[in-house]
Amino acid sequence: MSPSIDYEAPTPPYQQIAAEIIRDIKSGTLAVDRPIPSESSLIQRWGVARDTARRAVRHLRELGYVYTVPQRGTYVRDRSEAERQDAQ
Repeated sequence: MSPSIDYEAPTPPYQQIAAEIIRDIKSGTLAVDRPIPSESSLIQRWGVARDTARRAVRHLRELGYVYTVPQRGTYVRDRSEAERQDAQ
């Protein structure tokens, strides 16, 4: 079953996608230094426009969950190290 966007929800579609990816990261389904689904995959999976998929990835990057390597992809960031540095 494909996930669906709730267009009536107060949360924008890109944040709904990002929240699903964050759940996958926290559950271990998406492991540290492993790629997240590509923009094309997000478009197909969620049935959204490319801009929405890009905003979701940008949002994840801004929150510190992922990092992007140009022409390679976007990968899960090791947040435990970032959280340790923030605590110091």
